[in-house]
Amino acid sequence: MRSSKDFLTWAKVAATIEATQETVWKVLTEPKLTEKYIYQCQLHAEWLPGGTAVWRAKNKEGSWEDHVTAKVLVYEPYFHLAFTIFHKPTKDHDSEVSELHFYLESQSEGTLLRIEQGDFSTLKDGANQQKKCQQGWEYVLPDLIKTCNTIS
Repeated sequence: MRSSKDFLTWAKVAATIEATQETVWKVLTEPKLTEKYIYQCQLHAEWLPGGTAVWRAKNKEGSWEDHVTAKVLVYEPYFHLAFTIFHKPTKDHDSEVSELHFYLESQSEGTLLRIEQGDFSTLKDGANQQKKCQQGWEYVLPDLIKTCNTIS
C-alpha cells in the first residue's frame, strides 16, 4: 500500500460497486467489456506476469490501432491486476513507464475497486501527466461502474 504522501504522484480513484469481485474482474479483463468504458478500447493480454497487454480501438478505416501497450505485472484473479504501462515517446522525451494497479476487495455492499496509476514523479512533465491521468480515470470510472451493473 502506498502512503498518502505520494498522492500527488499517483492518479487514484475508488468506488464501491454493487457487484461481485468476479463480475468486476470480468469487466476489467474481457475485451468486449473494456471497450464499453475505456475510450472504446479492447484490452488484449497474455494473462500472466511478464505477458504483453495492449488496449486497441478500431480506427475510421475499421482496422485495429494500438493505443496503449503494457506488460502484466500482477495477475491475481478477483484481487489484484497490475501493468507496466509504456507511454508513447514524444518529441520532448523518450518512452517512459508508469504502473497501473486495479485492487478489488469484497465489501458488504459489493466490491471496492481502487485504481492507482503512477509514479508520475519519475516522468518528465510528471505533474501534468498525473493530472491528465487523474482526469482520465475520473472520466472512465462511472462507465466502468455502469458496465459492472449491466452484467451483474
